[in-house]
Amino acid sequence: MRLKILSVCAAAIFASMTINAQRHPTTAAESQLQFVVGNEQALNDTVDNPYNVLIDNIPSDPEYTAPHFAIIDQDQKFYLSIGAAVKAVALYDWGNPYENPSDFKPSDFTLAQPGNEQLLQMSIKSSSVNFNIVGMPKNKYRIGIFIALAFNGGVGNDYYVKCDHAYLKVLGLTFGYTSSLYDDKTADAYLIDGNGAGASGGHSNMTLNWQRHITPQLKLGVGLELPKVSYTTTTPMNNTYQRIPAIPAYIQYAWNEVGHIRLSGIFRQLRYYDDISSRYRSLPGYGIKLTANAKMGNAVGYFMAQTGKGIANYLKDNDGFNLDLTPSPENNGRLKRPGSWGMLSALQYNFTPKMFSTVMYGYLRNYVTPYEGGIIEYGSHMKYEHYCAANFIWRASSFVDIGIEYNHGIKYDFAHNSISNNRISAMFRVGF
Repeated sequence: MRLKILSVCAAAIFASMTINAQRHPTTAAESQLQFVVGNEQALNDTVDNPYNVLIDNIPSDPEYTAPHFAIIDQDQKFYLSIGAAVKAVALYDWGNPYENPSDFKPSDFTLAQPGNEQLLQMSIKSSSVNFNIVGMPKNKYRIGIFIALAFNGGVGNDYYVKCDHAYLKVLGLTFGYTSSLYDDKTADAYLIDGNGAGASGGHSNMTLNWQRHITPQLKLGVGLELPKVSYTTTTPMNNTYQRIPAIPAYIQYAWNEVGHIRLSGIFRQLRYYDDISSRYRSLPGYGIKLTANAKMGNAVGYFMAQTGKGIANYLKDNDGFNLDLTPSPENNGRLKRPGSWGMLSALQYNFTPKMFSTVMYGYLRNYVTPYEGGIIEYGSHMKYEHYCAANFIWRASSFVDIGIEYNHGIKYDFAHNSISNNRISAMFRVGF
């Protein structure tokens, strides 16, 4: 009986490979649903089998793999998959060491004190657990719930639980806390570093969005997101509540297993208080982004480029660095929208189905007009950064990844200071 179950399951997996490859092009080898509890007949459904249903409910992110285990009720009205990963890393920094074992973020670099130019770290902060729940899977009113908790919420080697995702999906609508619709996680290659290139997607957020396939190849999405503004002011009085949601949207075209191209945009309204004229003012922020991935034989290429004004929080390494608005030198009391642009390119080469290597380069540039009197000094803002990564990953099994990675980053600020750092990471990851 067990052999029969696994045989039928394997057939279902094969039938779903096209869908999985399209949603998760970063994986070198596909995961498999290996055991189902509760209903053997469910595995015979080649359309709504548990594998397809559950994978459709998880984020399009290389950190989340396809399910290996599922519980199905006898009436096939409830699917449950529980996933977890323990990611153990040992890291060695030299140059200007960065005390963050889970992320390599050049915008956070600071000059090392004499004698502190090297640092050894070990951590399991990037470990996580997730719950994937689908109700009424064969009904057009299918309800999906996904919750992911990580242990990287603390500083240094503190282990505080942090919510990475918590959302509800029904009828093409997604409501909850997850990655911004402006982001395209499938354009990010798999790295040991949890941060990646600084110009890629920024913070997660509360969102209400709608996404739908118009054709098997063409997909659209539009949403509303909780406004999150971080700006440099002249006085604390400039800060005020935001009242208009950000509006992200995208259009995407996919070529089955070959890859996809996506054009995304975002519009936001940035409100502040002008304490000189004693009135509230607002400025529009906007961004446009082009992302793509493509399979080329044994290789997978990734690309992203974006630009905009007043959208610093939507570029990962600018998030929280007060660059959405900065003081205007021409008009005392007013703020301006700094411009930003960035790009990344990466190539993953699959030597075998279980061994692959990735190289990545990223660049981020900010344009801030010189000012005086801001709460944050003009010269301390980051002008640009370079990010480089190269790794080798061995997928020892569908559960185990072993790898080594080199990271290099340079930050250059508007005061003409340059800070660089290097990191070697060794990883042992067990996930299911």
